[in-house]
Amino acid sequence: MRNLVILLHRYLGIGLALVFVVWFASGFAIIYTGGMPTLSQNERLSRLPDLDLESVAISPLRAQQLARASSIPKLTTIMERPAYQFASRDGRVVFADDGTVLSNAMISSRRIVAAFTGATDSDIERVGRIEEVDQWTIALRAELPLEKFRVNDGKGTEVYVSPKWGQVLLRTNSTDRFLAWIGAIPHWLYFVDLRKNAALWTDVVVWLASLGTILALLGIVLIFTQLRKVKPFSISRAIPYKGIMRWHYLTGLCFGVVTLTWVFSGLLSMEPYAWNRSGGLAIDRSIFQGGELDLSQFDLLTQENIEEGIVQAVNGSAIKEIELKRSQGDYFFNAVLQDESSSWGFSNKLIETNNLQIKQDLFATQYIVDQLSADQAYEILSAITLQNYDSYYYSRESNQVPSAPLPVLRVQFDDPINTAIYVDLNSSEMVYQSHRLRRIERWLYNGLHSLDFRFWYDSRPIWDIAVIFLLAGGLLLVVIGSYIGIRRLYINVRELAS
Repeated sequence: MRNLVILLHRYLGIGLALVFVVWFASGFAIIYTGGMPTLSQNERLSRLPDLDLESVAISPLRAQQLARASSIPKLTTIMERPAYQFASRDGRVVFADDGTVLSNAMISSRRIVAAFTGATDSDIERVGRIEEVDQWTIALRAELPLEKFRVNDGKGTEVYVSPKWGQVLLRTNSTDRFLAWIGAIPHWLYFVDLRKNAALWTDVVVWLASLGTILALLGIVLIFTQLRKVKPFSISRAIPYKGIMRWHYLTGLCFGVVTLTWVFSGLLSMEPYAWNRSGGLAIDRSIFQGGELDLSQFDLLTQENIEEGIVQAVNGSAIKEIELKRSQGDYFFNAVLQDESSSWGFSNKLIETNNLQIKQDLFATQYIVDQLSADQAYEILSAITLQNYDSYYYSRESNQVPSAPLPVLRVQFDDPINTAIYVDLNSSEMVYQSHRLRRIERWLYNGLHSLDFRFWYDSRPIWDIAVIFLLAGGLLLVVIGSYIGIRRLYINVRELAS
């Protein structure tokens, strides 16, 4: 049996060692570079002109009728004009100044790029129409086709414009792409030819991570089974290897467990083998609205005094977008404002439609509890207001996206998988849902893969030092293993050839 374990570890190592090297080496980069290049909320809003409320002449309800849409629009700026943008399932844009429905014939992608980047026309080069995903549009598969442009700005900027929305959906530059090539792409195996086939990519990652877990587990078994029995015990005399094999043993002794936990938790990120497919309780998110949203309640948006009142309510702050909300029976304009005091540069303010005042107090918790009690057959065990994050609902401060809101009402149910939901008391909207399996996954994935434990994750740079040290040790382990595996393969091939 021990010989079988040795052979399995050896030949799995030969097959997977280089994959492990790539995973560990790219791990250093992905800690600080994040994932693939995206157009962050911060960048999108920063490059968006201030909303021209004075030009709004079409009501949201009329825009919905013109677009033949069923979703609730948001008021934003498209092609330097105020416009109602409907959700993806409708995929329509209606200009709020004259009611024109956006069509492809109206779009000048080159002008959109110029407005977004500030580049002159002579510095903008059209690359072509992207009909299928390329390396940088993997996450935008549903938005294809896109128009791709290259900007001569000395930064290698490339911009993707949506002919459906009349907006830039992605901007990358040489630095973004380089960081992705040393971080996210090798770490996630995000090679475009593989990612084009989502099912194949999933199978490849799951199989590699599953076999990698077995490889690491066998290595840990061998740490103990290969020890010599010596008296008096001495770790130096008990290790049966010399040379490079001794170093492989020692690094496995020090870093084998963390290697196992990292590859196993990486496997869990794919949610393999349908082990965590339960969605928990089905919560109707609209129950917190207090009824169906009636767009006619926002017809006053076209009135000049209302437009002036909204601007006054926010003390003249730059308004980027307005969403239309109903919460606990009342109607609100949700204005997205430029806000230098915010960590990500923007903030949301709910403006009551009946008096054009910013809502200052929190929404009623009892209303939320009553609605959930009427909607669900299961008993509510507790309803607690959280002023701080807990171990399952939390956020990391970022200058790119808003933090998860606080305070929230955490409501726990007496259902078979102990569902808990979190409702933002600033908006009366459900922002997170967890249950027993999802909480287990939180520790097995986030906990083990990112070492996301509160006692040190919030104490930077202690976390950084620990993770870099462990990554370096794991990388040393797999580099030595790769060398041993390649040397063994070379010897085997040479023996066969002779």
